[in-house]
Amino acid sequence: MSTSAPPPPPSARKRTLRPWYLVAAMILAWLIGVQGLSEAFATLVYLREGNLPDVAALTASMKDAAEPIEALMVLQEAARLRTLGEMGPLAFPLFAGRFLLSVLLVVASGMAMSGRPGARMLAIQALLANAALATLTFWLLRDARYAWVDAVVRVGDVLPALPQAAPADQREAWPLLLDRRLWLWLPRIRLILFDVGALVLATITLTSPRTKAYFEAVAAAQEQTEDS
Repeated sequence: MSTSAPPPPPSARKRTLRPWYLVAAMILAWLIGVQGLSEAFATLVYLREGNLPDVAALTASMKDAAEPIEALMVLQEAARLRTLGEMGPLAFPLFAGRFLLSVLLVVASGMAMSGRPGARMLAIQALLANAALATLTFWLLRDARYAWVDAVVRVGDVLPALPQAAPADQREAWPLLLDRRLWLWLPRIRLILFDVGALVLATITLTSPRTKAYFEAVAAAQEQTEDS
């Protein structure tokens, strides 16, 4: 009497078919969505309250700061928030849209990772919508970004160099931290690599033949389960 091993359960077949790069891409998309959700919510709360930081006072206090580099990081965040607050009527709807699209991205990427029916197209739409909004926000808030960078660079008028008592590596890094080009390029690099690049890469992953085959197999297995 011959025996044969029973066929693997549907869940095991799903794990076998599911591409590893789909899992990696959706985890990355989920993390980007969570970060966008957190940043957008914090910014919306700040814009709703309308309390503008006193950047001029922070700049004047830089010469007496015990930790100048840490104080500079605090100042640059305060300058960023102030410039957003000054452009509140434009910034608020943009960040409200980012909050909603980040929620959609978190949900869609989680559904796509598990192979839910219809999740692939939903995830593609969520990824492309988030990338498009990031590009639009970067363009529309360019004046706020320039004003924020100028506020950081003006610290050089108050503290052009660190005192000799500061560590040597901090003294060497200080001119770089006051370089306008650095602060202009950091948001551009983030936009290219994460806000747009990573989402476009995840979209390409969802359109690969192997990913399509995985979602088709999951849909077929679900139909077979419902029919049986």
